[in-house]
Amino acid sequence: MAFMQNQNIEFTRNHIDKVFKTLTSSDNELNQYFSDYLAVTYSDDLTEKLYYVDIAEISKFIVDKFKTGQIDFFSTFFSQVDIILTNCDTYIDELIVVGLFEGIQNICGLDIDYYFGFDKWLKPESKSKWDTLIDGWEGKTWRNRKQ
Repeated sequence: MAFMQNQNIEFTRNHIDKVFKTLTSSDNELNQYFSDYLAVTYSDDLTEKLYYVDIAEISKFIVDKFKTGQIDFFSTFFSQVDIILTNCDTYIDELIVVGLFEGIQNICGLDIDYYFGFDKWLKPESKSKWDTLIDGWEGKTWRNRKQ
């Protein structure tokens, strides 16, 4: 029996606004922050959207909230991320992994253990892709480290 790809792909490059709406719907402050960012960044209709830059703003928001302990919405946020990852095309998958996850990991600094610090919120698909991203940069020896 051949492997059948998910036929119900809900999150696609052609409907990318739905991805951002889903991500930001997990928290009112995130939603407002991102709306304000969009209003300033794309104040005219001529500016081409730069989705990787846009998702980096969400990464920054997440890391800032982590550092200040304002993490009440993280479970919902990362549940939304997992829903997106299990129902998306390749472009959106890369946007989440390379844009959002790598964005978070790159700006954690020494304050946050990006190897294991988000584990309690990452769902199965997200955790797998999060870890694989680290593997790609650092190999797999980090997995032997104690949490």
